[in-house]
Parts: sequence; structure tokens; C-alpha cells
Amino acid sequence: MKEKIYTIPLSEAYEADCECPFCVIEKRLEQEAVDYALGASMMEPDSRVNSNEKGFCRRHFEQMSKKQGKSLSLALVLDTHLARITERMKEIEDKKSSGGLFKKGVAKHQEMADLLKEMDATCVICEKLESTLEKFACTFWELYKKESDFHNKVNSSKGFCLPHFELLLRMADKELSGKSLEELTAELTQTEIKNLERVNEDVNWFTKKFDYRYNDAPWKNSKDAPPRTIEKISKFMGQGEDVK
Repeated sequence: MKEKIYTIPLSEAYEADCECPFCVIEKRLEQEAVDYALGASMMEPDSRVNSNEKGFCRRHFEQMSKKQGKSLSLALVLDTHLARITERMKEIEDKKSSGGLFKKGVAKHQEMADLLKEMDATCVICEKLESTLEKFACTFWELYKKESDFHNKVNSSKGFCLPHFELLLRMADKELSGKSLEELTAELTQTEIKNLERVNEDVNWFTKKFDYRYNDAPWKNSKDAPPRTIEKISKFMGQGEDVK
């Protein structure tokens, strides 16, 4: 496969011995996004406006708080974001009511609750990860369709975690159509099912090893089966302690 800038991360991810190469990519992207949020983003007005408005989820705030030597940067982010939250809440609270109702007949306390729910659902880093991973998913299908080396590497891999497999299926329509769409998604699904059966077999054997009848039987590939199963079926959440 001829390497291009946008294909290198995919190729590198497939060099890792893991249950999902997209988890490898997402972990790297996440750490880069945390670095950016406390670094270059601080000097870009548009980025600061965006972070003030949307903020970050608790997970990414916690990762930011673990970055060594970045306490002032984090405090500046928190200062302006909290100021914006307070400003938006005051805008609602200061409204004059008409019979206790506001915005299309919604009571003030409900409008306030809607605002808080909206803010809780937004995170600059999560949105950036989602957008970038969608682009990688499109690149994946382009390579899977056109590059035989990559195609074979994928088919002999350990598949994907279920959330990233869902992402790939969802983005397939952007790069494939007609017969190729049907055939390639079916082929990838067969690879995924084969690997789910592999992991299921491992975790099933792990449970058998706690039965006295299997005391003398080998562990095979099951010793780490529970964490690998979680990795396979759950959404990637990274490792906050890796962020330094």
C-alpha cells in the first residue's frame, strides 16, 4: 500500500496487537486534543469562543487536570467557560415573564433545565474526536476497496470493538455503493463475527477454569479474556492516567 499522510495512522494502528485499531487511533487523537486544548487553543480566539460556549465533558476535564504543568491553562479555560455558563443562566433568569411562561410557552425553570442539559451534552474534544474518526472511517473504506494489501490485512486482523464497527458500517455509504457496498460490508461483518466468536470462546474457557474439572487444563488464550471482552464490546474510554 502506498502511504499517504492520511493513511499512515491507519497503517500504524494495524501494527498494534489489539482488539480494535480504531481504539488505537482514538486514544492518540484524544491525547493530542487534550494537549491542544491547554496549549495552542489558548491563543486562538475562535477556539476559545468555542470552548467557552461548549466546554468539555467531565472525563476530558479530568484528563486536562492531570496534565503536568498546565494548571494555569486549565484555570483560564475554567474561568472563561464558567463565566459564559453564568452569563447564559442570568439571561434566562433576568427575562420578564408573561404569566410565568417564556420561550414558546416554556416555564422559566424548564428553559433553565433545557439550557443545563444542552451544556452537559457538549464537549469540544468529544465532538472533534467524532468528526475526525468519521473521516478515518471513510479513508478505511477507500483503502479497503482499492488496496489489496490493506484489504488482506484487515481480513486477517482481530476486527473492531462494536462501537467502532458500528461507525464503519454507518460511514460505508459515503465511500461505497451498489454491489461493492453490499459485498465489502458483508465481508467485514464476517471478519467481525469471527473475532467476536474468538473472544467469546476465550471468555467462556476462562469461566470453565474455575470449575474443578478443568483444574489441569491449560488456560489457552483466556487469562486476559475479561478485559479483552470489555474492550471488544464497549465504547473506548481511553486511559486518563496516560495523559501527562
